[in-house]
Amino acid sequence: MTQKIGRNDLCWCGSGRKYKRCHMNRSTEPSLPPKAIASRVRRSGAYRTCLHASASKATCGKVISAHTLQRSRVLEEIASTDKHVLSFYPFEPEANGRLRVHRRGWHEASTFDAFCAKHDSITFAPLEKVPFAGTKEQIFLIAYRAICWELYQKTRAIRSGPTFRDLIDRGAPEQMQHTVQEMIAIQDAGFRKGLADLNAVKHQMDQALLSEDYSPFRAHEFILEGPVAIAATGAITPNRTLGGLPLQTLHDVNAHTQWLSFGVDVRGGGASIVFLWLDQHLAPLSYLEELIALGPVKLSEFLAQFFFAHCENTYFAEDWWYGISEADRLFMMDLMANTNPYYFPPQFDLGRSTAPWRLVSEKRS
Repeated sequence: MTQKIGRNDLCWCGSGRKYKRCHMNRSTEPSLPPKAIASRVRRSGAYRTCLHASASKATCGKVISAHTLQRSRVLEEIASTDKHVLSFYPFEPEANGRLRVHRRGWHEASTFDAFCAKHDSITFAPLEKVPFAGTKEQIFLIAYRAICWELYQKTRAIRSGPTFRDLIDRGAPEQMQHTVQEMIAIQDAGFRKGLADLNAVKHQMDQALLSEDYSPFRAHEFILEGPVAIAATGAITPNRTLGGLPLQTLHDVNAHTQWLSFGVDVRGGGASIVFLWLDQHLAPLSYLEELIALGPVKLSEFLAQFFFAHCENTYFAEDWWYGISEADRLFMMDLMANTNPYYFPPQFDLGRSTAPWRLVSEKRS
């Protein structure tokens, strides 16, 4: 329990507000349903910016809802006949506790307010205006957009933190309030460290973007045959191999986190799944090397499950989703519902047959 605290003292939770305006009567306040909390938290974190390396008031145009996945090639490939795709983002629980599957129009899917129209058009022209051929520049641009997505999402999480802190423990007993607020403080510290590390990586990517020198980065492309069906883009911080060997300690405040960016594009009649990382970073390389050792069949299956286990920014085709078994759908939902795959490793099952594709070749650059 807390020590005696005065009405006008700063609240024990760290909000910066006086106790009387924060947690003094929190246990008597009516609680809100999870869906209402999620909606208010999303609104409080929303913002618009241009994350391009040269962004400024003088150089930017109007900020748009830019696509993280290439629309006219990738999203079109997985869209239904009426141009809709499926996703679990944003997370919303159903009455049965399972995550809700959203049906999104392909124009609204995978967007974020993180580029102005001018910079979005110029920067990603090599992806938007020519077929994907797996060039180092194209893979870099997929990864650059993925890092910007992660940075944007981390910033939103930090901005929405005060609202989440204010709503989540309403009506809870005092001891529970302390437990919840301690967990939120730990989470916020993780977001801030992640944001600092992301900014450091993005600074290096900004320099590469402006100089068109991508040599500080390594790329690996998995070329797959079969329908795309699943598309995702983002970045992970691999802290252990698939077999459980440690790669990096994410909670070490003195260490710079090593990131591995990934994304999907259409190559010929199939999919390309690409990864990019800084050349001197060994954790991403070791992570990929163990995946490659799985062999084509298991690796093909892993890549499908990987997106659901590690990326909320995942979209998929209706005919694929309802074409797999109910057991497989529930399995994929469970992978997606794990919000901390780093400290609660996903339970992959590579004996399943959820993958819509098969690996035919690889290329490293």
